[in-house]
Amino acid sequence: MATGEVPKNTTKVTANFTIPEAAYGVNYVQLLRSWRPESPYGFTFSVLPDIKASPASGATGTEVSIKGSGFPANNKYIKLSFDGKDTKLEITASEKGSFTAKFTVPETIAGRHEFQATVEGMYIEDTRASFEVRPKINMEPKSPQVGAEVTVTGIGFAASSPMSIKYDDIAIADSPTTNQNGSFSHKFKVPESPKGKNVVTATDKAGNTATYGLLLEDEPPPIPSPLFPIEGQRFGWFGPQPITFRWQPVEDPSGVSYALEVGHNVKVWPPVAMRTGLTNTTCTINLEPGTYYWRIKAVDGAGNESNWEYAPYPFRVGMFSVWYLIVGGLLFLFIFILIVRAFFRRLSEYIK
Repeated sequence: MATGEVPKNTTKVTANFTIPEAAYGVNYVQLLRSWRPESPYGFTFSVLPDIKASPASGATGTEVSIKGSGFPANNKYIKLSFDGKDTKLEITASEKGSFTAKFTVPETIAGRHEFQATVEGMYIEDTRASFEVRPKINMEPKSPQVGAEVTVTGIGFAASSPMSIKYDDIAIADSPTTNQNGSFSHKFKVPESPKGKNVVTATDKAGNTATYGLLLEDEPPPIPSPLFPIEGQRFGWFGPQPITFRWQPVEDPSGVSYALEVGHNVKVWPPVAMRTGLTNTTCTINLEPGTYYWRIKAVDGAGNESNWEYAPYPFRVGMFSVWYLIVGGLLFLFIFILIVRAFFRRLSEYIK
């Protein structure tokens, strides 16, 4: 098991070793001297039973491995209980007093719970191992649409406790109360939220909290088609003009809004004007004189976006801006004044 050496000018030796797998009861340890192996020193060592739970924590429904050691050899009357209730497992120790048993943690409340192993017909000190029950929640369906009804179920919370359920930072109304075993089930509709992984949080009155990452559907909505303007129309002659854009509606189970961009080049970038969150299929924008292109896309309630759809032709707004009109008017007025002055000068010379 171990070796040691007596230091010079001393009479003591120290050797460290780990007690090997052994059955319950008195076991013997011998210390052999290399110079007199026929005369060993002996002493006894009592092996006591022990159990360990692995893992030491988890949600209800977790399979726990219970490993026992130091029990009576080949004993088949070992009883394993969980929180004082017989697990009904048939357990027999090996010739070295060891065993391994599998047990699924039943529906129960959060906190510390206890396994205990006893041997029928024998008085052995309490042999215990603890298991910490942690709360857990689950969602169905796992990838819902915004606005769809989902069911959240929770286990391992405090008993008969009112629950607080949040979807990201949105509190879910009419939250449930757990039963005596710390479980609950509740239905709610998924609120509007950005696409990607959203977090559902459940908290009981004792502060036990569990979270669930809810992955929303990621299918984009259909692409809307531009309806007007699309044929190179011209709007007005002078100054800004109100242009009403129209496009074909699309549908999505989670709801749809639209994004509109208008620009001076075929890429519509950088945009001269843009509108987002449009719920109607028309939008009116005042535009200065010039040549314009536009595009439209749909966005569903989960934040999924369709591709952009471009209007096939540019359109023009006016021929002259207000500044052209002002400058032209001033120029016309100046010429008119010159003509009037010349006329009266001629008239005065003729009268003379």
